[in-house]
Amino acid sequence: MVAEKTPPEHDDRLRKRAEAHLDKNSRAEPDLGAAADPLQLLHELQVHQLELEMQNAELRKTRAEVETLLDKYTDLYDFAPVGHFTLDRNGRICSANLTGADLLGIERSRLIDRPFADFLGRDDRPIFAAFLKSSFSCPEKNSCEMPLQIEGESPRRVQIQGIVSQSGEECRIAVLDVTELHRAKQGLLKNQKLESLGVLAGGIAHDFNNILTAVLGNISLARHQKNHPEKLSRLLEEAERATVRAKDLTKQLLTFAKGGEPVKRVFNVGEMLREATNFAACGSSAKCKIVIPEDLWPINADAGQISQVIHNLVINAIQAMPEGGRLSVSAENIEPRSGGEKFVKISIADTGSGIPEEHLQLIFEPYFSTKPQGSGLGLAVCHSIIKKHGGKIRTDSAPGQGTTFFITLPATAPVAENPSEDHSDLARGQGRILVMDDEAVIRNTAEIMLTALGYQVECTENGSEAILRYRKRMEEGAAFDVVIMDLTIPGGIGGKEALSQLQRIAPQVKAIVSSGYATDPVMASFREYGFSAVLCKPYRLEEMARVMKDLLNPAPEPPSN
Repeated sequence: MVAEKTPPEHDDRLRKRAEAHLDKNSRAEPDLGAAADPLQLLHELQVHQLELEMQNAELRKTRAEVETLLDKYTDLYDFAPVGHFTLDRNGRICSANLTGADLLGIERSRLIDRPFADFLGRDDRPIFAAFLKSSFSCPEKNSCEMPLQIEGESPRRVQIQGIVSQSGEECRIAVLDVTELHRAKQGLLKNQKLESLGVLAGGIAHDFNNILTAVLGNISLARHQKNHPEKLSRLLEEAERATVRAKDLTKQLLTFAKGGEPVKRVFNVGEMLREATNFAACGSSAKCKIVIPEDLWPINADAGQISQVIHNLVINAIQAMPEGGRLSVSAENIEPRSGGEKFVKISIADTGSGIPEEHLQLIFEPYFSTKPQGSGLGLAVCHSIIKKHGGKIRTDSAPGQGTTFFITLPATAPVAENPSEDHSDLARGQGRILVMDDEAVIRNTAEIMLTALGYQVECTENGSEAILRYRKRMEEGAAFDVVIMDLTIPGGIGGKEALSQLQRIAPQVKAIVSSGYATDPVMASFREYGFSAVLCKPYRLEEMARVMKDLLNPAPEPPSN
C-alpha cells in the first residue's frame, strides 16, 4: 500500500507544537554573538526530533486504529451469514471466508485455486459458466440460483450474486443458502395446489351429483313406463346421455394425470369441431361463426380428447364475453415446407376483454386461474392433450382486443371407409368369448351385451382363473375365439401379464384390453403389448358390437391396383 503525502498544514502544526514544547522546557541562554549559529542549529535539530517523535506517535495510534478496524472487518467477513468468494477469470477460488468454507464442507486452505464449479452438478456447470462470463463482461451485479453438490450431504439450494472487481481480473461472489426458503416456497405451492384440488373436487362432486340425478331420475321414471314404449325409450336415452357426460368428466381428469396417453384413430376433425363448438356454445348470447373447408385433412388422434380441448376453449371464449360478442372457429390445411410434415390448424377467436400481458406466459400453467372459482386446470389440460398428440397450442391476445387460440395438429392420410357398412343396426356375430374382470357388475353387463349380440360367453374374476379356463376349453376342443381382459386386477394377475401367459398356450390368441385407466400406456399402444383391440370403459352396446365385428369379421381389404 503506497502512503499518501502529508499535507503542508499538517507539517506546520507539528512544527509549531514542537517549538512550543521546546520553548517550554528550555532555559534562557546568554547571547554569545557569533557562537549563536551552532545553538540555532541545535534548536532546529531538537525541533525536527520532536516532530519525528510526534509523527511516530500518530502513526502508532493510526496503525492501532487500522488493526482494530481490520480485526472487525475480518470478523464480519469470516462470520457473515453469507459465503464470500473471490474467483479469477477461470472460475478458480482465490479467497474465501469461513462461512463459504463451511458451506462447501472443506477447509479454507484447501479451497484456494480450486474451481468453484467442482461443487456444482454436471448440468448446472454450463449455467454457472455463463453467469461468470456475464459478471466479468458487465459492471452491474448478476445473480443466479442452483443447487450445491456437497459430498456426503443432500444438495443445498443457493443464490449466487457476483460483481467484477475494479481491476477487472477478479469476480467477487456472495453465496446465500436458500434451501429452507426454497422448501418453504415448495410447501406453500403444495398448499395452494391442495386448495385448488379442493375446489376441483367440489366442482367434480357437484357435476357428478347433477349427472347422477339425471341418471337415477330417468331410470326411476322409466320403471313406470313399461306400457309406453316411446316414453320409456326417451327416458333411457336421457339417462344414456347423462352417463356419457360422466364419462367425459372422468376423461378430463385422467387425461391430465401423469402418463396419460391418447387412444388414437384417424378421423375428420371438421365434423367434430362443429359438434363440439355448437354443443359448448348452446344457450350463450355469443354469435358463432364456423368456417371449415370441405377438403380439410384428417388427423390421427383421440377424438374424445381433441373434442375436450375445443369444448374448453369455446367455453373460455364465451365466458370472456358475458355481454355477448362474436365467436369465430375455423380450420385450414397447412402445406409442408420443402417436404415437411402436413398440419391442420384450428383457430378459436373471441371479441372479449383479452388477456393481460403479464398473464400470457402463465395461462397454461397448472392451477393458474384468473377466475375467482376457477381450478386452473382447463388450459393446462388443453396444453397437455395437444402436446401428447405432437401438436402445438399458442395464444394471441391483448386487453380490449379479444383472444385467439391457435392449435396445430399433424395431418394424416385418409382411411378408406367400407361403403357397405350399415351403422343403423347392431352388428351381430357368433363365437365363444371369455370375459375377465374383477368387478361383478362389469362381468354381468358384458355377458348380457355379448349374449344379446349372439355370442356364447363365460366370465372369470382374475387372470389366473382366465388362464385355467382358457386351457381347459382348448383341451375340450371348445377354444375361445376372443378374450376380453381387464387391465388392472387388485391383488391378482391383470390383463397384460395374463395375455403374456396365454400367448405361450395359444400364440394366435385374440385379446381385447378393457380398462377405465386411460392413463395406462397399454391402452394407447395396445398392439405393442400383444392385444388385438381396445375397449375403453365405460362402453355402450354399439361400441362392443363394433369392436367384436372388426375383430372376428374384419372388412375385406380393397383390391390393389
